[in-house]
Amino acid sequence: MIRLDARLSCALEMLQGSQAVADIGCDHGKLTAALLQKNICQQVIAGDISPLCLEKTSRLIQKLNLVDRAEVRLGSGLEILAPGECDACALLGMGGELMIELLSACPQVVAGFHRLVLQPMTGVEELRRWLYENRFHLLEDKIATVGDRLYQVLCLCPSDTMDPWPKGFPEGYFGIGYRAFEKRNPLLLGFTKGLLQRRQTALALAKGTPGEAALVREIEPLTAIIKEASTWN
Repeated sequence: MIRLDARLSCALEMLQGSQAVADIGCDHGKLTAALLQKNICQQVIAGDISPLCLEKTSRLIQKLNLVDRAEVRLGSGLEILAPGECDACALLGMGGELMIELLSACPQVVAGFHRLVLQPMTGVEELRRWLYENRFHLLEDKIATVGDRLYQVLCLCPSDTMDPWPKGFPEGYFGIGYRAFEKRNPLLLGFTKGLLQRRQTALALAKGTPGEAALVREIEPLTAIIKEASTWN
């Protein structure tokens, strides 16, 4: 049985109830294999722009006798899919800016997803803002710990309306997930403190530069979130 780290396990859990999952940027194929081994879904289409990654995924699914339920496709993002072919999609371990680009390029494919699981490595604030403004409903928002690193993992679906802004969460702030705040995720406080510390370090180096004002603006909502989260039992 494939063993996953906390980041991939979180994504796996969020994809429960899917029929056909697109694992875009499949890399080593571990998520593809685990989805099928654990019967999270019936079919997986694993895609990657790298022939080497697809070769690793192909070898793994062959080794585990999963070839009848998995298909590998070479190509860029969601362009390898036809509309309605998959009802769920995972985009993990890539930059938020790239995720926006891939989602924007194939709106008809995205419209057919009832689950969209994202784990951005960079550009988190830009991604969250884009998802909110483009009316994606945030179903779940979790923090996964792998070693000494914390990752934000989002589960969304297309919607006709914007999510209502959560009470008590800093208006218009997208650096941290408001659903994790609403649900009082126990890892949120430590995650936010770490983010604040990094911003304060950057601010000390940015004194007198054009970037100073932006860092000051970001520190204020982080401080507010920490103050509220510190009261949770």
